[in-house]
Amino acid sequence: MERRKKVCFVSDQNTCRSIIAEVYLRNHGRDRFEVQSFGLSADRVHFLVQQALTKREINPNYSFSKVYDVIENQKFDYVVLLHPSLKDKLPRINYDYQLLTWNFDPLLLNGRDEEAISQDIARLCDQIEARVKTFVKENH
Repeated sequence: MERRKKVCFVSDQNTCRSIIAEVYLRNHGRDRFEVQSFGLSADRVHFLVQQALTKREINPNYSFSKVYDVIENQKFDYVVLLHPSLKDKLPRINYDYQLLTWNFDPLLLNGRDEEAISQDIARLCDQIEARVKTFVKENH
């Protein structure tokens, strides 16, 4: 049996985009990929992200916000940046890996109406899920 490839998703705070990507890859590619995520800084996973994933019957319970230091001793085959602006901010990783860059703008999660945020998160979930499915198909 071929070993599962290790994937890490990177975002600014690991509260929304990278968590969504992690959860969807775990859901759609569990048999072929091990997955983690981290942020350049960490905060709590936004409660509306958890709600959105739960409504979609996707279990976000094993995903929590973390910084690179927590996973730096792991080696990943793929490091996926969730926005091009993260490339210059990525911590130095001292092994060979494939760097991929996806382009998902950060969502404004504070100071707005919860319904508007929930709608933005739902759209983002759809977009990230589609991109994750493409990634799984391309890396079969």
